[in-house]
Amino acid sequence: MRQTAFLLLLLLFVFTGRGSEPVTITGELVDLHCYTTRGAQGETHAGCANACISRGVPAGLVAEDGTLYLLLDEKPFSVKDKVAGKAGKKVTARGTVVERGGMKALQITSIE
Repeated sequence: MRQTAFLLLLLLFVFTGRGSEPVTITGELVDLHCYTTRGAQGETHAGCANACISRGVPAGLVAEDGTLYLLLDEKPFSVKDKVAGKAGKKVTARGTVVERGGMKALQITSIE
C-alpha cells in the first residue's frame, strides 16, 4: 500500500511539472486564436484580444525571444481574470514553465 501511494505521488509530481524552477518572462500578452491564425498582436489589436480572452479564448505570452507560451493558472482555472485588460501590452509573468508534446506553457503565479 505504501509503495502504491508513493508511486502515485511520484507520478503526480512528474506529470504536473512540479519541481521546475520558477522563472520570470517578459513579453506581450496575446489571445491565442488571433495570434496563431493571423499574427494579430500589439496595441492595435488589444481591444479585440482583451474581448477574446474575456470570452474564454486562451491567453498566451510572446516572450521577448519570440517563444510563445500558453498561459495557465496554477490550478485548473482560467487565467482570464488574472490577465484582464493586459492584452497587447508588455507584461512580466512569473511562474513555472511546463512542456508537453512540443507545447510550452507557463503556469503563472503573478503577472504585471
